[in-house]
Amino acid sequence: SSIFHIGFSSSKIKDLGPTKGIVTRLADTPVRPTSHIDDLGRPITKQQLLEPFVVPNFVGYSVATFKPGQNMMPVHEHESLHEFFYVLEGTGIIQVNGVDHKVLPGTFLHMAPHEPHGIWIPKDNKGDMKMAVCGVVVGE
Repeated sequence: SSIFHIGFSSSKIKDLGPTKGIVTRLADTPVRPTSHIDDLGRPITKQQLLEPFVVPNFVGYSVATFKPGQNMMPVHEHESLHEFFYVLEGTGIIQVNGVDHKVLPGTFLHMAPHEPHGIWIPKDNKGDMKMAVCGVVVGE
């Protein structure tokens, strides 16, 4: 087995996190509500494949499901979070820096700290939008 060193000294690493990884399936991961509630009182849901901060500075890995008409608005930003989204199925709108982007399967987005963004799914969408979501906290 080989270990790849990625341009930094191991003396800079304070916490390597767990000593064993995981293998899991999305189908075996329970659906649970997020803290984001839409205008009708419905939570956006997620399947949390890796819990937040199990790996240092990594805010976890989940698949979020948005129903037609749901939104994660108003537009917001994060102080020290790089947030990553990958659209798995369905379509929606993600606003970044005041520009609306129609997203569909295969779309990847990276939100840098202080980058205003918001998500909404048109009410007339035929189905849900599912996105893989993860992020890294920096500068703390």
